[in-house]
Amino acid sequence: MAKNSGFSIDSNFFLKLSLGVFFLMLGIMGVGRYDSGLSQVARFFGRNDSLAIAVAVAEIVMGVILLLGIVLPVSSNIAKIVGLLIFILWLCVILYYFFFNNFVKPSFVPWFYEISWRAVVLAALWVVGTKANA
Repeated sequence: MAKNSGFSIDSNFFLKLSLGVFFLMLGIMGVGRYDSGLSQVARFFGRNDSLAIAVAVAEIVMGVILLLGIVLPVSSNIAKIVGLLIFILWLCVILYYFFFNNFVKPSFVPWFYEISWRAVVLAALWVVGTKANA
């Protein structure tokens, strides 16, 4: 198994760094919203936030894994598998929130905007996963 002998500063490095920071911050913001006043009131009236918290924690884990993958030597097979798992998890988040739950809501333009930037992140995850330690 080939191991990463170190890290080089190239486009893949910056892509992993930006994705790692993005997912870490997205997860931290998701956990922080859980304890907001509005969320507490909504939970009082019966809203269940358990899926949102699970997604936020998964985003934190994804961010940490991407950031650690920059500096820790990992076999390319393991890195590709982890990259594929992160890609699939982000795809599931997109499908659940924007197709199965809120299809074209509140209207087409804002819905399509939200899909488009998440698709850019999805494409970046694909690039990082397929070029893992290549």
